[in-house]
Formats: sequence, C-alpha cells, structure tokens
Amino acid sequence: MSATRRLYLYLITAISLGVTAGGAGQLISLILDLTVRSRVDQVGGQEFSAGQLSLGLAMLAIGAPLWYFFWRAVQQRTAGDVEETGSALRKFYLNLVLVVASLTAVSGTSETLRWLLGGAIAVEFQSGALAAAIVAFLIWLYHWKVAEKEGHPSPAAGTLRRWYMYILSTYGLVSFATSVAQFINAGVLSLPFFSPSLVEAGFWNGATQMAVANIITGGGVWYFHWFRMAKDDYDSVLRQVYFYLLTVSGGAIAALVAATVTVQRLVTFAIGGVTVPPGSYFSFIGWAIPTILIGTAIWGYHQRLAKEESSRITERRESAERIHHYLMSFIGLSTMSAGIILLFGLIINLLIGITGQIIIAGTTWWQGLLGLSLALLIVGTPLWLYYWGGVLKRIEAGGIEEWRATSRRIFLYAVVVLSIGTLIADLVNIVYQILNGILQAHADTIIRESRWSIQTLLVAGPWLWYHLRIIRIDQKRGSEALAARRKVTLLTYDRGGTTSEKFEKRLGYRITTMLRAGTGEDGILTDEELNRIAAEIEASPANRVLLVKTGDNFAVIAYEG
Repeated sequence: MSATRRLYLYLITAISLGVTAGGAGQLISLILDLTVRSRVDQVGGQEFSAGQLSLGLAMLAIGAPLWYFFWRAVQQRTAGDVEETGSALRKFYLNLVLVVASLTAVSGTSETLRWLLGGAIAVEFQSGALAAAIVAFLIWLYHWKVAEKEGHPSPAAGTLRRWYMYILSTYGLVSFATSVAQFINAGVLSLPFFSPSLVEAGFWNGATQMAVANIITGGGVWYFHWFRMAKDDYDSVLRQVYFYLLTVSGGAIAALVAATVTVQRLVTFAIGGVTVPPGSYFSFIGWAIPTILIGTAIWGYHQRLAKEESSRITERRESAERIHHYLMSFIGLSTMSAGIILLFGLIINLLIGITGQIIIAGTTWWQGLLGLSLALLIVGTPLWLYYWGGVLKRIEAGGIEEWRATSRRIFLYAVVVLSIGTLIADLVNIVYQILNGILQAHADTIIRESRWSIQTLLVAGPWLWYHLRIIRIDQKRGSEALAARRKVTLLTYDRGGTTSEKFEKRLGYRITTMLRAGTGEDGILTDEELNRIAAEIEASPANRVLLVKTGDNFAVIAYEG
C-alpha cells in the first residue's frame, strides 16, 4: 500500500472513530442522566433530551458504519503483511488513539470518583464525564488488544510504543505526586494554627476529593505503564530521557524550588521582615514540605534505578552518571548565580539609596530580597559544589573520552553562550543608559537604571572566564579533534537495530546496516569486543570497512570501492 493511500485510510478512520465515540458518549450520557438524575430534575426537559438523543443517534449512525468500513479495509491490507503491520504510520495511529483514549478515560474516571467521594449527590452527577470514561476505555481496550496482537516488528514500531509508555508514565507520576502534595497541603492548612479562611468549606471539600481521585487514577496509570509495560525496556534511549530529563531533573527542580521558598521564608521571618500574622505567613509549609519530600523521593528513586540498570553496560553507566552530574551542576550553578545577582542588587540598592517593594507578600523590600538571595545561595551553592566536584574527579580519572563527552561539551558551551548573551545585553543597556543620561542631562539616573545590568555583569563575567579557560584546556588535550571516520557497513541478523546502535554509540558516527538472509544471531557484544572492533576500524588501511559475524566474533574487512 502506498504511503498516500495509507495516510488517507488512517485519517478517515480516525475522524470516523471520533464521530462514533462522540455519538456513543451522547447516548450513554443521556441514559445516565435519566437513571441517576431522574428523581432530582427533568434532565433539561423533554426538548433537551430529544435533542441529545437525536444528536447521539445521528453521530452513531454516520460514524459507526464509516469507521467499520475504513477500519476493515485497513485490517484487510494489514493481515499477514509484516511491512504494513510495522509501518510507522500505523503504529503512530494506534499509539495516538491509545494516548488520547487513556487521558480521556482517566479524566472522566477522576471526575466520577470525586463525585462518589463527595457523597454521590445526584444533582451534582456529571454524566458526561462517566460516559466519556466508558467510551474511551472501550476504545483503548480494543486498540490495545490490536497493538499487542500485532507486536512491534520494526524499530519505528518499538519507538512509537515507547513514546506511548513514557508519555503515560510521566502523566501518571505527575498527577499522582501533585495530588499527594495537594492533599497534604489541605490537611496541614486545616490545622487550628492556620487561618480558617485558607481552606474553603473545611478539609473535605471539592479540591480535596479531586486530589484523592487523582491519586487513585494517577497512581494506577503510572503503575501500569511504568511497572508493567516499561519494566524490561532497559536499552531504550527514551527511557534515559524519561529518567534524566523528566523524573530526575523534574523531581530535583521541584524539591529545590520548594526548599528555596522555605529557606527564604524562614530567613525573612528571622530578620524581622514579616508584616502579616504567622498563621497566614507560614501557610507555605503545607505545600513546600510535601513538595520537598515528594520531589526528593522521585529524584532519588529514579536516579538509583537508572544507575542499577546502566551498571549492566559500563559505557552506558558512565554516560548516565556523566549526564546526571552535568545536569545537576547546571541547576546548582543557575540557582547560585541567581542568589549572587540578587545579593549584588541589594548592595547596589542600599548604596545608592533606592527603596521600593519586592514582590514577596508580607515582607518589607530589603528583608524579602535578602531572604530570597540567601535562600538561593544556601540551596544552590552546596548543590553546585557537590556535583561540580564530582565532575572534576571524573576529569582527573578519565581520559580523552571524558573530555570529548557530548554532555560535557554541551554544558560548557551552554554556559559560555548564556554568559556572552548576558554580557552583550548588559553592556548594551549600560552604554545606552550612560548616553541617554548625558544627552538628557539626567546623569543621576544612570546607575539606578543600569543596576540590573551591573548585577548580572558582575556574575556573568567571571563565569565566562572560568568556563572558557576549561574549554581551552580541553582543546589542548585534543577533546575537539575529529576522529578519522570510516565508511562502515554492518552485515547483521538483528532486525531490531540493537547491534548497529551499539556500534554507532562506540564509534561516534552513523554506519550502514544490511540484513542477512535467513535466521541467525549476532550474539552479545561485550565492551571488550566493541573496543577491539573500534580499534581495528580506526587502524584499517582502507576507508571502507565491512563488519560481518564469522564464528564467535565480528570480522573487520577492509575493502576498496
């Protein structure tokens, strides 16, 4: 089947499925209204019920036959055809339906649970939410069975399945974690110490009930997709993205933000910068402390799990640990820099006699600014010193591979680019303020209008010098010298792409892959085997190299044109 025809069939199938789902939802919603709410009201009157019934029947009568016809055509062309079964468009369609159906079902289920937890008051029943959950679940269940029966016969199919797994895992974890924090926050604020107005309608209100509902649904979604579906997906790149860019960094950032707010509030209170009652001022404890604990738990759990999984392969373990060190170094450096900038700002403001209001509720301007500055420094400085110290130890123990690491190059050049951009903006503003002040005879306003640029200039300048010096040292060590590349062709039995991926990671560039006829296995490639093959490729007398399994090892065959 051509790509154009394939796109046409799946597009019409998706549209007709949406119409069918909408019609079924209308009818189920009407049935629920008539049964659950019939004794409370008249469901909007006979006219409304007739209109809803007509719309539901019309959508179902048009959408269902269309969906059946086009989906049947798709299935007939797919049956027994591995190429069609593993096509990227088909797997994109199936996983997109699974994602949309999952999110719709979870949302409707959460709303229905909230209603049940609130006492199942008939007049408050949301029939549309339950109807959407029922329809979405049935759609998810059918397409899930289709996807599982077909399997994932191509690399694109496996990748799209992973996107579905990790999108839902992330959604479930975020929903679960934030809802736990909201529930604890409501419980803390309901204590006698705090103002009764902080929690509307008591502790067990609509927000608390929804938090409990989201804990149940979010926890269930995370458990199913993370502990069941993704439990054996150790070799996935997306799994590393989930670990380090979503859960580890996300948990760390959430915990650090909450810790910064906590320290800032405590410091401000200690230096007498609070002008509101303690019961209102310390209400932040309700969300800050749970966020610190939950964020730290997510951070620690996924970091430990990532290390355990990556320990199976030395190269991947080193790469994972390296990424984590540089990521946390960047977060610590950014937090510490923000604290230094604010501290310089406070000093400059006090020297030139500027007063004003900083946007921190219940504080005077300088106490709030000092508290925030110290909080950022207290949180960011130890974090940066710890992880950057780990980076320096790795550099001392490692060789050219450590200096050439992509994560190291990205970190160093990102800091340099941000520093240069900041310096340019600062210098432009300072020169502008000087010229503008002289031309308009307002020289007394130059420092006041330039103070933010002066603050950031004092921080960006030293950081630029420090990291540029590191880059130059690395360059002298040969960290940016390009390794000689060969035109490598791999003859392999592996149709999943695992063998070629391992060679590409070790060599640092793309290779050509050809699948061998028949059946066979490439075996397990150890680090020693990969290093041996890489050394032979680099020492090859010809620019073209063929890799082929002979006996127990891969042979490196150099050839001309």
